[in-house]
Amino acid sequence: MSTYRSRATSSESMLDELFGTSGLEGDLPPTEPDPGFPLRPFAAAMPMDDLTVTEPRTDESPAERLFRRAMEAASRGRASEAIHRYRELLQLDPSHVSARNNLSQLLDTTGDPEEALEQLTAALRVTPDDVHLLVSRGAINGRLKRYVEAEGDLRKALRLSPESMNAHLTLGMVLWRKGMAMPAAEALRKAITLEPTHAGAHYYLGEALNQAGDYRNARAALERALELAPAQGRTLRLLGRVLDRLKLPDEAQVMYRRARDAGDT
Repeated sequence: MSTYRSRATSSESMLDELFGTSGLEGDLPPTEPDPGFPLRPFAAAMPMDDLTVTEPRTDESPAERLFRRAMEAASRGRASEAIHRYRELLQLDPSHVSARNNLSQLLDTTGDPEEALEQLTAALRVTPDDVHLLVSRGAINGRLKRYVEAEGDLRKALRLSPESMNAHLTLGMVLWRKGMAMPAAEALRKAITLEPTHAGAHYYLGEALNQAGDYRNARAALERALELAPAQGRTLRLLGRVLDRLKLPDEAQVMYRRARDAGDT
């Protein structure tokens, strides 16, 4: 089966899913315009593949061809076309887990997290112990503040794969958003043990420790995050606040100035 193409395969991207640390507005525009099926309302009814031969014949099955074309459309920024192709594919093969996973990513990105969850749930009915799918669903539920559902998926993922860095990272952020600062810090420390150079994990560990009032260790976590990603404005701003709480106003002012220079990164 084809491999997943999901943001959840990247632990950095998981931060975006849960906390919106980067937005679509700042992304580079696609090199080609989205065909936009609503602008061509009858396009879906036309046998477009059979009108002209635009590529060599291969031994691809119809499902394989649709999957390839959906991935190509997504890679070119044509989300509407990719969603349409995945839906066509799932009509042919409802058990295609990779298609459901990729469709869920596109739906979540384009503003439909509810259907994204439905697609992940359908995929998990086919492969209920898929750690990647469990973490993806946990991430979306966490962002929607459905913490019980999110924590259930993530703890199951960790029972299946105790060394899953993404699962520990996502669980830590869910617990942090619930206001459980010390359990969140424990999960984030485990994520860092598994991937020591993950700047985002150090940053959120700093957030959790700051929330818990452990300013000394919060400072250490944030300073490590800056070593790994020096120009992060949010890290510099938080470190400035932590230094203020440690009664180090001069050092805090240095961080605030650096944060202004870095901008909203």
